[in-house]
Amino acid sequence: MNLQELKQQMPEIFEHVKKDVKKIMGRHRAGLSLGLAEMGMFRGGFIGGMHFHPGTEIVINTSPLKIILESQPYEIIWAYTYHILLHEYIHSLGVIDEQKCRTIALNISEEIFKDTNHPALILARNGIGVFIPDLKIIFVPPERRPDGMPIEFVSGFDRESQSYFS
Repeated sequence: MNLQELKQQMPEIFEHVKKDVKKIMGRHRAGLSLGLAEMGMFRGGFIGGMHFHPGTEIVINTSPLKIILESQPYEIIWAYTYHILLHEYIHSLGVIDEQKCRTIALNISEEIFKDTNHPALILARNGIGVFIPDLKIIFVPPERRPDGMPIEFVSGFDRESQSYFS
């Protein structure tokens, strides 16, 4: 799988996220957009995604995503994408505290994925290091500059909101 193919699947994965959050938390939000940007990786760590509260944008870091796409099977790619979207969607619902957001994401994952070996549940519990234990790459994208970084937006992301602009 490559990034172009995954971008086409991201809206559907996000629909799963929204349905699962509604089922467990009883909360919902429409009108979000998804952007992809090279944010880099530092000392083996990275930011998987970001939501800029109280805005409507979720941005996924493509630096680790590209490594995952090249090195992992589809199930891990799907689970990673689900996990990042879940985490950032919870932030978009007003959960600003990072630890609280992680706890809620784990609780939702435990309720949705009953199989303890499901990659999404493993990611929520332990992080991507379980699947890529030797992640020691340091990468700073060349586009990094004081006036910001380029963000590529995924079309058709939050399908429910598309009717607002027809």
